[in-house]
Amino acid sequence: MESRGTRLATVIPTQEFALYSLGGPSPAANGNCRLPFSPSRYSRYKYGSVAAAETFARALGAAFCEAHPELTLAPRLLMASSPYAHVPAAATTLARGLQPALNAARAMNGLAPVPLLRVDRISTSAGDYGTLSAQARDLHMAANVLSFRRFRPAQVRGAHLLVVDDVRVTGAHQRCLMRASEDLPLAARIFLYIAAVPRQLNGRFDPAQEDTLNHAAVKTLDDLAGIVAAGDFAWNVRVCKFTLSPANHGELPRFLRRMPDWFIHDLHRNSCRDGYARMAPYAPSHALVRAELSARAGRPLAACPPALWPACRARPLRRAPGAGHQPP
Repeated sequence: MESRGTRLATVIPTQEFALYSLGGPSPAANGNCRLPFSPSRYSRYKYGSVAAAETFARALGAAFCEAHPELTLAPRLLMASSPYAHVPAAATTLARGLQPALNAARAMNGLAPVPLLRVDRISTSAGDYGTLSAQARDLHMAANVLSFRRFRPAQVRGAHLLVVDDVRVTGAHQRCLMRASEDLPLAARIFLYIAAVPRQLNGRFDPAQEDTLNHAAVKTLDDLAGIVAAGDFAWNVRVCKFTLSPANHGELPRFLRRMPDWFIHDLHRNSCRDGYARMAPYAPSHALVRAELSARAGRPLAACPPALWPACRARPLRRAPGAGHQPP
């Protein structure tokens, strides 16, 4: 870790643990993972399937506890998922599923349960991070502002922090989190992933392959509707952006008509709270959501009420020079 200016900084020991290896020997979890990797399950997880998230969480929890009991049973252990503004990341559902496995192991050893804390993402952005090149990811994360303001100093001092995320491709997101947390008095940081690209493949693995993996099972709004209809669904940022994306604008009215009231209400509220309603790529689709909600209410609805305006600022997703148009 680099110091800021001439100030000497204490280096926080940092480790990584991944259940699977992408593009290299598999599994990465030292043979402790007995669940075969399923791109379809991973895609459903990314689009809100709670069952898929919990399946990965159980496997990740079992493998991590077996491989690293010294970390699982650290006297003071904290957990956080990938940061978010208002609408959670998919990794938040993963972290919630992982928490009981860690707590069970700790309870057997007389240790306190692991609190799940929230890292705030101060700005939201349009676009799909999974489509970006390595250079574009670095540019985007360099402008990303995160806050650990919810972490009390007494709670953090001397603690081990588990950061739960779904995949590490270039490491840009992890480096962003490391920069944001470098001043915390932590004993150690551990990044837990469902899957990771081996570092020796850096430069030889196309980061945009993440996009192919994300859409292995969910390519259309009809695919998403199947997850929602099964009663197996938790909102996340990816679902909001996908539903409101320009690529799905033409099919959105038909999709909305078949969705339950709670889904329409939640989509409208989430779009307002994370600022998508006022982002150029998503505003036309947000207008369709508001029109559907107005039709069901039997009266016209105003634009996002001030109470739902995002406290954070919205910004475009940064791309590398010459990288083409902004993704949906």
